[in-house]
Amino acid sequence: MSVAELRGAAPIMPIRFGASADSVVLSAYRDYQDALGASRELVADKREILRLYDVPGMTRAAAICHCSRSGSLLLASYFDGHPDTVTLPLLSGEQIYHCFKKHRGLSVWEKLIVYRTYSVLANPEEGDFPIGTADYYAAVHALYEAYGDRPTAWLNERQRYFQFLHVAYAVGTGRRPGSSRPMMIYAQHWVDQDLAECFIEDFPGAQFIHTIRDPISAIDSWFDRQVEMDIAKSGHCPEAAPRFLDAAAASILNFLDWDHAHRGMEPRSRAVRFEDMHMMHEATMRRLAEWLHIAYSPCMLESTWNGRPYVVESGGVSWCGPNPANVRRREKNFNRLDRAMMCALLHDNFNAWGYPNTQAPARRWQRAALLALCFWVPMRMEIKNARLVWRLQVLPNLRRGRFSVAITAPLFLLKRRLRIMARIAAEAGVRLVGKRTVLELL
Repeated sequence: MSVAELRGAAPIMPIRFGASADSVVLSAYRDYQDALGASRELVADKREILRLYDVPGMTRAAAICHCSRSGSLLLASYFDGHPDTVTLPLLSGEQIYHCFKKHRGLSVWEKLIVYRTYSVLANPEEGDFPIGTADYYAAVHALYEAYGDRPTAWLNERQRYFQFLHVAYAVGTGRRPGSSRPMMIYAQHWVDQDLAECFIEDFPGAQFIHTIRDPISAIDSWFDRQVEMDIAKSGHCPEAAPRFLDAAAASILNFLDWDHAHRGMEPRSRAVRFEDMHMMHEATMRRLAEWLHIAYSPCMLESTWNGRPYVVESGGVSWCGPNPANVRRREKNFNRLDRAMMCALLHDNFNAWGYPNTQAPARRWQRAALLALCFWVPMRMEIKNARLVWRLQVLPNLRRGRFSVAITAPLFLLKRRLRIMARIAAEAGVRLVGKRTVLELL
């Protein structure tokens, strides 16, 4: 008897990974078993919501990527309540392709069960906007009832996993769409060519939205964020970390990697300014809706995840949505010489994105001369990074008698300084002759 014939009897979804040696898979299996009874009681309600979706017909998709710290999560939150979009909260969607590749041998139903655990472990902050465990598994069961009798090859396609995952989250939260084929808003977040190519292979008409910011503010803010991430990755024990803190080089090199569209995807990519999301919110969202070919809705002025306000806290101040005070230039990790160098190097960014740039000479040869003079001198953030390495990593290990750390730290910092110098020199050669095309502003 087919699954379709058994729908009324709530067929049992085949989940057979209970003997896996993978700790994440085992954790997911335990969570699933614990919630199985409660989830079955919710399947009927999820089935009714699922009928509003034409899942295989959902081929419209857009990815949001960031250029340093530039409001990518804020932008994604404006789509949370839109009747013609579905999205996963915060960074929940970031691991889709990684999880699919890592667990390729599992069925699509098993991947869907694993994903919730896999994603939450990768991004614990998702817990601020939870989806009920039983609700999510009930939504997966409803998908199985509806599509479980389709050919295995069709079910195991990567595109299907992507569609099912977005719908499972939406149905799990009780989301009723405004149309049967809503657009999927995917938080790729990181500018990654391989991920982008997978995305376009799955959804040939997909678009990319890159959030940008005043370059000085973007790099300055990313330095602080990178320090936080590096310390968090070490379990907040940087003295025991396998590598030294590398926030300075990452902040500069990352920006130079992220300020342009994915290779070959320039026509389908646009940039949205962080400052416009705060100062010209409605006008920005109207332009974006038009570019994405979705109807503008007033709900795009509300910053939410799973219908709950997305409250941001920084420096003891909390806010939700636009915050004009947040657009002031950040430059605490720059000195005057640093600013002059980056303004000269990123001259085209400032011009193309509409940011004032009064610190860089107008002529190319003058900018080249300025870069030649400046890039040999360590930047303030490099000095700050070196001090953090000394205070948080070298000194604690010296106290424990681990002298090898004190020997290798200066060598590591020198290598990173040389890497920065080499990259700035290479970028200057490309950018000063106009061969680097930066992101096109929406």
